[in-house]
Amino acid sequence: MDITTQNQDQKVDQLIKSAKLVMYFYEDLKDIKDAKRDYLPITFFRALAALTLFQAEQGVALENIKFTAKELRDKILEIGSLTKSKQSDSEWVRENWNKLEEDLELRKHHLKDLSNKRGEEFYPWIEKDESKGGQGNRSYYYLTARPFNQQDITEIIQYPCPEGGLRYVQESLSNIPRCARWINGFVLQSWRKYAYILPGIIILLAILAYISLVLFLGVYTQISTVKWLTCLFAAIGFGGLVLSSPLYRVTSNKIVMAPDWMMPLKETNVQLELKKISIHPVTGNAIRELRLMVYSAKCSICDGRVEVQGGGLQFPFRLVGRCIESPREHVFSFDHVTRIGRPLI
Repeated sequence: MDITTQNQDQKVDQLIKSAKLVMYFYEDLKDIKDAKRDYLPITFFRALAALTLFQAEQGVALENIKFTAKELRDKILEIGSLTKSKQSDSEWVRENWNKLEEDLELRKHHLKDLSNKRGEEFYPWIEKDESKGGQGNRSYYYLTARPFNQQDITEIIQYPCPEGGLRYVQESLSNIPRCARWINGFVLQSWRKYAYILPGIIILLAILAYISLVLFLGVYTQISTVKWLTCLFAAIGFGGLVLSSPLYRVTSNKIVMAPDWMMPLKETNVQLELKKISIHPVTGNAIRELRLMVYSAKCSICDGRVEVQGGGLQFPFRLVGRCIESPREHVFSFDHVTRIGRPLI
């Protein structure tokens, strides 16, 4: 067997494994009771994997394991509980392909983690050959095996899971409110870092000026003690709210619970994370990005769904994982770096 044929066979083998990883991925989503596991993007991903697996195992040449919009749509309708819209196949697939790309980008770490746990050096991903336009020219969609790069290897270090513990995974988060979309993906680098902290500084300076004015009025003018204390405490309280807001607490804690105005309507437990994405090549400082996240896990006690929440009075100043089946008793620690949880009760 020549080297070219050997390399081709290896790539086909990786493609088969990638398609199977998509199936394992779906089973993993079912295990953690991901509410979006049967939404269109994941059904789209499964359909592409099923078509790929069938053709690859039939011995179809690697360069021909690509699919038209009609083939892909028919398979999606076959495996998903969907109704066919009036859009043409190409329009419908093109529109939903973008949604799949967005969803997979959010779930990328979960895919990498699952692939790594199964001993693979790649993870499943999607690609598209764009049509050049004109009648008879088609776009083709296909699955690929994307190899891990050095940063991927660093990110997917497997920390040992303690006895009775669990592993958290990151879920997809869609329909972020318009007022919060600027936050998701906001990189604290260069001028953006100053733009991020400037509003807080201006508010705090205004509050300090107001407190100084209130103190001046209390000393040099006729003002009732009640009114003077009310103004003073109101200013101090407002300053405390600014400093304790999630947008500024996240800079020290690196992850906090997101406030209601940042969360989609149907979500209840969303985290705001300041994630390190790279290192500045000159200064060596970490470059960080704000992200809205949802972390969940499968309960190691009852197999229920565990969601990350604030610790409350029981575990103050902490985020913990609580099983929705037994939120008082099935409680776990939460570490957003290792993604490991230990039993707390």
